[in-house]
Amino acid sequence: MKSRNLLFIMYFCTGIIFAQQESGFSHYMFNHQAINPGYAGARELPSFTSVIRSQWSGIEGAPLTQTLSFNSPLSSKNLGFGLSVLNDKIGPTSNTSFDIDFAYHLKLNRKEHRLSIGIKSGIISYYLNNDLLNPNLPNDPTFVLALDKKIIPTIGFGAYYYTPKYYFGLSIPRLIDNEDFGLKKHFYAFAGGIFPLSNSFMIKPSLMIKSTQSIASLDVSLMGIFNERFWIGIQARNGVTNEQLQTIDNVGTSALFGIHLGQKFSLGYSYGFPSSIFNNSINMSTHEVMLRFDLSTKSEGYLLSPRFF
Repeated sequence: MKSRNLLFIMYFCTGIIFAQQESGFSHYMFNHQAINPGYAGARELPSFTSVIRSQWSGIEGAPLTQTLSFNSPLSSKNLGFGLSVLNDKIGPTSNTSFDIDFAYHLKLNRKEHRLSIGIKSGIISYYLNNDLLNPNLPNDPTFVLALDKKIIPTIGFGAYYYTPKYYFGLSIPRLIDNEDFGLKKHFYAFAGGIFPLSNSFMIKPSLMIKSTQSIASLDVSLMGIFNERFWIGIQARNGVTNEQLQTIDNVGTSALFGIHLGQKFSLGYSYGFPSSIFNNSINMSTHEVMLRFDLSTKSEGYLLSPRFF
């Protein structure tokens, strides 16, 4: 129990120093809508995506994130619409966000290169459960917080460029800072693509950069896709302080697995290996499950494989 409390305090203090970080997922390449509203409607079919992420397995109060999103093209082929809800629990804190996305998609040439511009608007409901705080010293000023509930409005934007084989995007999903709750603007840049090596095998590289004023992280992944049905891959991420340009020396590594079930369901799983900065005797693994459901199938279109974008 002592080690658990120590780890929680380390995480809590780190969050104060570097500002609260937005939720991250290993399966971000299947759900760019979470970080870029320009993605809404890009696949030209209505679909739901849900991701559940459990970090630091076996640690009391460890981060647990759940999200559900929906996006679809509107009656006009140039417009996209999305809805999403996300719940993020870390120790005694709980953040629930609700967002609406709108995107305009512009066809740039006959090779099906498209650019979309999107806006995101919503709210974050912040809650602190003071009953879960149990400091060794009564009335410890470190844990005496004046605010335990707050509704925070948010707005953001994103640009998403995509073709039949590759894509990249830039976004700031939350433009409004909040000093009381450590909310800072996050800048995202991501890119990826699908490249066939044979009739039955494709590779999908992807990368994402996430940055605030004080810290940045780089996520790189590579997946192999077999018969457009099964995939397996590896993912690595690390951070760097923006002020001193020093790496945090905390490489995170995950294994990715997935399968398409018929034409409408996709199921993915990732296992995050324990970080090197913690004691090897403590189980610090991370588990994540992704489920996508398409309400219709796409018989023809501009994407090489819309199920992987």
